[in-house]
Amino acid sequence: MSTTPADLENSIHMALEAAAAANDTAEDVARLASDVNAAAGRLDRWGKQMKPVMLGVAAGAVLAVGLGGLIYMRTLSEMRTATATHIEALAVFSKSMAEVQTQMAGLAALQTEVASLAPAQEAGLARIEAALAEQLARHAETMTAAIPTEDPAASQMLRGVVEAVEGQHKGTRDAFTAGLSDLQLAMTRMLAEELPVKATVAKSASPEAKSPRKSASASAGKSKPKAAPKPAPNPFKFP
Repeated sequence: MSTTPADLENSIHMALEAAAAANDTAEDVARLASDVNAAAGRLDRWGKQMKPVMLGVAAGAVLAVGLGGLIYMRTLSEMRTATATHIEALAVFSKSMAEVQTQMAGLAALQTEVASLAPAQEAGLARIEAALAEQLARHAETMTAAIPTEDPAASQMLRGVVEAVEGQHKGTRDAFTAGLSDLQLAMTRMLAEELPVKATVAKSASPEAKSPRKSASASAGKSKPKAAPKPAPNPFKFP
């Protein structure tokens, strides 16, 4: 019987220790359960908070993709329009360059025709000078035959008349030359500035090229009466 109480005591101690361990385990399990529940609650709250955010992110992504697609399509449309505009501009530029080349060729032809008028102008000047010289010689012969050479006053008057006529002849010749040069320069500038930007400039070039001949002949015809000094016979009326 001495061993029975010791065994009972050991059993009681073991039971008490097992109960204490069970209590500790229960407390640990309860603590773990409360921690798990708290973590689950936090996860639920975080999920509830993040759900609108995720929905907003998803909606923003969809909106961004949609806007990106619209921008891409609009950019493609604008690029097509710009490409078509560039092609049309290149076509217009090529056509304009062809017209400019045609106009430059016409202008070169007109300048050649205007330059070809220079020999005719020089020939006209030579004819006018020859006619003036012939008229001066005739007037000099007439005045020499009409005025006696013994009279010094008459010879001096004749010399003055001849010098005056020669001065008028020189001034008329210089003015006529300057007028022809100004006419040629003005016509060249007019053709260079007022040449229409059209392909029909070659057709309209012939009348414009003929006008210098007409104006030159008209000016030559008008200047011939001016070159003849009409006041030359006036000294005969002085005595």
